[in-house]
Amino acid sequence: MTRPPVLDLLEPGYGPLFDRAVEVLGADERVRALWLSGSLARGAADAGSDLDLLLAVRDVDLDAFATSWRAWLRAITPTVIARPLPFLPGSLYSVTPGRERLDVVVEAASAIASTPFVPRLVVFDRDGLDHEVPAPPPPAGPSSDRVAGLVEEFFRDYGMFPVVVLREDWLLGLEATHLVRSLLYRLLVEANAPLPAMGVKQWGAKLTPVQRARLEALPMGDASRTGVLAAHEAVAVAFVDAAVPICAELGVEWPCALEAATLRYLRDHGLPALEGSNRG
Repeated sequence: MTRPPVLDLLEPGYGPLFDRAVEVLGADERVRALWLSGSLARGAADAGSDLDLLLAVRDVDLDAFATSWRAWLRAITPTVIARPLPFLPGSLYSVTPGRERLDVVVEAASAIASTPFVPRLVVFDRDGLDHEVPAPPPPAGPSSDRVAGLVEEFFRDYGMFPVVVLREDWLLGLEATHLVRSLLYRLLVEANAPLPAMGVKQWGAKLTPVQRARLEALPMGDASRTGVLAAHEAVAVAFVDAAVPICAELGVEWPCALEAATLRYLRDHGLPALEGSNRG
């Protein structure tokens, strides 16, 4: 069994947690191989990373192993949260009393050759299963379909903003602003593809320095008419100003009819409609 040096990058509690996991799982003959995954396997771990494990379980034992996940997890560590992952029998996420985060994905040994979980680092391998892990797929560039979908979703949501004003629901307005910010973030990340594989908590790292600065500069707004209208419009303008050149570069047709209907509808309700953008 190998104790990968990358574990030393994590907070101190993870070392003993890993050692106990190896002790328990290594003593279970149903477990044929154990790998580190996530940022540990990708070489991107730091002190904010958690402990992600991949297990290969003998096919005939998979059902029994999966249904007894609480028992073998309890043998590894007490937890304050422990929840199964849907559609992955035996897989789970958990949090220990020391706030260490332990996630486990369980696979049948026969499924390793077609696993979607490619980046992994061997801890032990009784049957040479690591040689069956497929090569990573070639990196893909930006998806025109995803970009088109994000632009369409932006105009659909942007055109619903009069509901916020009609109801004077400024909390809803803050959520609407956050939604458009999220669409902008997803658009920029898609345009930056291909990116190295990163977890969901690697947020700003998926942006260029210029993109990150632009997002950081956008107003968040406050729960008032003035704050919400200003923030929502600023984020909407930022989305369109980013989306137009991205669509042009990827050959994505701009939804002119949807845009025109949306801007007309907003103006009919006395609201700003991209006046601060070249599209306004």
